Amino acid sequence: MTEPANGSEPTPRFDISQFGAIGPEGDIKRLLVVAAHPDDLETTCGGTLALLVDAGVEVALLLCTDGDIGTHDLSYTRESLAATRREETLAGAQALGLKEVFFLGHHDGELVADLQLRAEVAGAYRRFLPDTIFTFDPYWHGQAHPDHNAAGRAAVDAYMPSKMELYHPEQLIDGVTVADVKRFFFFGGSERANAITVDISSAWERKVKATRCHVSQFGQREEALQWLEQWNRETGKCCGLEFAEAFTPMTVW
Repeated sequence: MTEPANGSEPTPRFDISQFGAIGPEGDIKRLLVVAAHPDDLETTCGGTLALLVDAGVEVALLLCTDGDIGTHDLSYTRESLAATRREETLAGAQALGLKEVFFLGHHDGELVADLQLRAEVAGAYRRFLPDTIFTFDPYWHGQAHPDHNAAGRAAVDAYMPSKMELYHPEQLIDGVTVADVKRFFFFGGSERANAITVDISSAWERKVKATRCHVSQFGQREEALQWLEQWNRETGKCCGLEFAEAFTPMTVW
């Protein structure tokens, strides 16, 4: 919120400053998105990430699965679809200015927040050293996709052990150090009382461009992304914004 000059109600903010001090001299310098599938990043938070990259934040993606069942086109095999979707992921990342992509390579539809996935996520935290995590909300009762829930659950579960030197010490070689994640923001959450709503109207075209890199999912048809336009317009309605994305913050220590 911005403070009013005349003592009236503060004016709501809908810009990225709601996340905290942004950029090389701020609190949020390095951000990691923990996603389940190749197009999750672009569709859930692509507009906000474009704005954060513009502000100097280094953004990376940790992709848990290769999305290797995400098609009804049986000219693909699981192997060829996985290869295609990795290429599309890198193209989308480049379109948004991401610094790095980490592929874990799990099978689509089979992601489980087990000890192996927790250790893999913790390893990525240690290698990239993010201060901020974007991921799915593992506490949302309406989450119907088990891969989304598993990715969010593993992202949170990896937080504490990634800080401890005796947890998988074999990861701490060649200059890799323990992680120090400071904050989490969960995708969606527009219905939550503490939701952060971000105006992405100025970044909407970049979000669409990055999303369209996932040709195996959306093709080139204009109507293929009508659902995304409707979702981001609906998110912005609460605040009089043309397009918006929403996040739920979680405080850690």
